[in-house]
Amino acid sequence: MMFFVKIRAGALQFVLFIGTIIVLLLFGFILMNHGNALLDKRSETLVDLIQEANSGLRTSFENPMHNGQQRNLGSNISGIYKTISKDYWGLIEKRKVVSEKGKLRFEKLALVGHEAEERPALYIKDANRPLVVAGSTKIVGDAYLPERGIKMGNIGGYGYTRPRLVYGKSYRSQGQLPRIHQETSQQLEQFTNTYQNFKGNRINLRVDTEVKNSFANKTLLIEDNHVELGNVSLSGNVVIRATNEIRVTSAARLRDVILIAPKIVIGDGVKGSFQAISEKEIKVGNNCQLEYPTVLAVNSNPSKTTTINRTREPAISIGRRSIVAGSLLYLDKREQEGLTLFIMVDEGATVVGEIYCQQSLELKGSVYGSIITDSFVAFENGNTYLNHLFNGEINSSLLPKEFSGLVYGDKQINSVVKWMY
Repeated sequence: MMFFVKIRAGALQFVLFIGTIIVLLLFGFILMNHGNALLDKRSETLVDLIQEANSGLRTSFENPMHNGQQRNLGSNISGIYKTISKDYWGLIEKRKVVSEKGKLRFEKLALVGHEAEERPALYIKDANRPLVVAGSTKIVGDAYLPERGIKMGNIGGYGYTRPRLVYGKSYRSQGQLPRIHQETSQQLEQFTNTYQNFKGNRINLRVDTEVKNSFANKTLLIEDNHVELGNVSLSGNVVIRATNEIRVTSAARLRDVILIAPKIVIGDGVKGSFQAISEKEIKVGNNCQLEYPTVLAVNSNPSKTTTINRTREPAISIGRRSIVAGSLLYLDKREQEGLTLFIMVDEGATVVGEIYCQQSLELKGSVYGSIITDSFVAFENGNTYLNHLFNGEINSSLLPKEFSGLVYGDKQINSVVKWMY
């Protein structure tokens, strides 16, 4: 005998509902797994793009590039396509690497320079006269000296006080300084001898102005006859240009920007990092801390100079107890002026990096790095001493190994100065 049980409709609906929920959960689980797989694959591709961008930048160091050039590096076995381009940010070379695969794209920007395995402490041009050292002067590292060498001297009753003249090897220098890279000098010429037109957006400077501009964006320009940088914060892709003078106070917060003016005055206690470019004068006050990679550069233009400065006012001066990490650069096409002062590093001041001077330099402070100069000069007690180094210190062993500076002679770009944003 067979029995038939009548099932209520509500129970069937419940079974169908539970079945639908199970199907939806299974479908969601499948979608989630598929999404995670796609996300993992995308993440792996992004990691590959970053790694390829890094390797592309290193590969570009192997072959010289011209300013404004773009080079296609092709694709690897994973199908990642790379391009690299070169231009300048101020006097420092900038390279951009782009790696692409499908719709994914990664871009890196870096300032680049030359990192020397062994950097000499001193290179002084051979002008047929010796270098004279007096007082507590100390030279640590290799030195390129004139044929007449180096000898002890006396200034104001202070003779040389150390047992050795050079704490390193000595080599013969030439009658010309090592040539600075042509593109660097061309950049300096453009900034100082012509009114270069920057492509960018002009903005007005007001009290409490705060600007952070990525290097992937257009340059922002601040221009006026006289610019006073007080209670402002400026960083990144920003150029400040004045036809007369720029003054920076300790209330200003500057990072990676460029200052361009015939006269640039950095007040006492200023902190930050920037490039200052002038055709006449850059003054750094006392107790300043200018971080790496600061560049202070003056390019003297003889065609604009009616009289030669024969006073003790230098073109670039670093005040007492100030620290500058980066490069000091003075270019001058005139014949050597001998007793005229062009760069001065005052007592207690420290330059961590390099100084390149095509005229005379007075060193009372310390340089942890290298100096390339036509000559030294010392002003003491109303007297002038040509090619004398008095109480200054040059120590290449204290320069950080990671320091990447300007390019000289036949050297090539080989390291990253700073990753940009």
